Amino acid sequence: MNEVCELNKNIYVFKIIWGKSYIGLAIDKKSSGNIIAPITTFFFWPRENGWELLKGELSHKPWISKEDTIDILNGYNIIINYWLYNVNSMKGIKKLVQDSSKYNFELLGYF
Repeated sequence: MNEVCELNKNIYVFKIIWGKSYIGLAIDKKSSGNIIAPITTFFFWPRENGWELLKGELSHKPWISKEDTIDILNGYNIIINYWLYNVNSMKGIKKLVQDSSKYNFELLGYF
């Protein structure tokens, strides 16, 4: 069972748009053959409560397990908290993207 959970960790891709006054996050799912399908739209924090919106959107997707939902929400929290402490550091977000072994973070833009 633990091996199955570990295999599922990187099937979700966190798309990140890093700005000095906001951060945008969206979730995609990577399938076999590296086919990527969007799961959510972008949520822009702090303009909207993205965590609550993401939680609500995931609750309407019965094919996403409760464990994966928790992992996705935890990954979202990691990115938001990281942004709060490193908002002015492009080097910081690149380090987060490169060093993450549990989550698949992809930086799409820095503004």
